[in-house]
Amino acid sequence: MARIRSIHPGLWTDEAFATLSMAARVLIMGIWNHADDGGGFEWKPLTLKMRIFPADNVDVAALLEELSSSNLILEYDEDGKRFGAVRNFGKWQRAQKPDRFCPMPSEIREYAGTVHVLSKEERKKNDTATGSKAKETPDNSDQSLTGTVPVADLENRREEGRKVRKEEGNTSLTSFESERAQNPKSEKSKRASRLPADWQPTPDQVQFAEASQVDPVRTAEVFRDYWLGVPGAKGCKADWDATWRNWVRREDGMRTPTVPSKAQQRADNAAAWKSGVMLEGY
Repeated sequence: MARIRSIHPGLWTDEAFATLSMAARVLIMGIWNHADDGGGFEWKPLTLKMRIFPADNVDVAALLEELSSSNLILEYDEDGKRFGAVRNFGKWQRAQKPDRFCPMPSEIREYAGTVHVLSKEERKKNDTATGSKAKETPDNSDQSLTGTVPVADLENRREEGRKVRKEEGNTSLTSFESERAQNPKSEKSKRASRLPADWQPTPDQVQFAEASQVDPVRTAEVFRDYWLGVPGAKGCKADWDATWRNWVRREDGMRTPTVPSKAQQRADNAAAWKSGVMLEGY
């Protein structure tokens, strides 16, 4: 079931978010809505396509790869099924009665920042261990365990949504209070590094840009100047090849279709009249 989620104002200027393609930005926000309160979701590109892009011709599998390469989501396997986790989900989303339906290992829970969020089965085990009886919410209750609020109550809860947690510090989608403690132990993890000052695109990177009809020389100059100018940890990336591909995709999406000038249009029309193509006046 989809859930109401909040969006921090700092999201729009966050570099991890701003460097994504437009479709990837929509996808990550859609995943927030469809993920459980533990930041977990089923890694099913077709299902996500039907839920988030029902009327758009987009490749959700490629968009998931883009989000994964930017370290905003993490794919993992549990009980033979594929799941995904949203990084720092628990830092920005605070459900009233959190519940999770996606199984998630402890190290992945640290990645999502939702170690405190338990499933119904885990809560029952804790209640049994402490000798207390778990309190169940009736199925016909007006408020579900997912933290969603009836529409009539939203007016009275607006002020709560405006509060900003002082302990959050910065608004980055990929920040941690303790990076080393919360980074999942994964074979795919890489050490982030800055772009070398003498960086040049590889032949494969040039070929990718040309296939997207993007000028590789000009784009490489802008790409290099931009990332060399980004200070501190924000200028570090774990996969510069993926960062380049995302940059090229964004450039491709921002290209404006070429429109003939009025002079060119008049010349084309005159040529068409002479060749007898335009016969409407006869």
